[in-house]
Amino acid sequence: MKPKAILLLLFIFLASCATTKTFPVSDIVPAAEIKVKQKTNNNDNNEISVKAKYLASPERVKSDATAFVVWLVTEENGIKNLGALYNENGEDSELETVTSFKGTEFFITAEAEAGVSMPQGVEISRVKL
Repeated sequence: MKPKAILLLLFIFLASCATTKTFPVSDIVPAAEIKVKQKTNNNDNNEISVKAKYLASPERVKSDATAFVVWLVTEENGIKNLGALYNENGEDSELETVTSFKGTEFFITAEAEAGVSMPQGVEISRVKL
C-alpha cells in the first residue's frame, strides 16, 4: 500500500472516533457559541469536552443561578450531571470530563448549585449526537 493511502486511511479512522456538535442558538443566551465533543478513549470511556464562548453569567439567566450545568442523556442510565461550565476569562467557558456513559444528547441548564442530581433550572440549549 502506498504511504499516501495509509495516511488517508489513518486520518479517516481518527476522524471517525470523535463526534463534535454545535449547540443551536439559544433564545435565552443568543450570543453564546457552544460546542461539544465526545470521543471514546482506549479504556472504552467517553472523553467529553464542552466549550462555550460569550456565555452570559448564570445569574443573568436566572436570579438564583450560580452555574451552568452540562447534562448527558444516556441510552440506558437516564440523565447524568457532567459538571459545570466555568468562565475562565470573562469570555470562554469550558468543561472537560471522562465518563463511562455514552451520550445521545447533551443539554445545559442554569442551576442554583453545580452539584444538583436532576435538572431544575432554566434550559439554555440542547443538542443530539
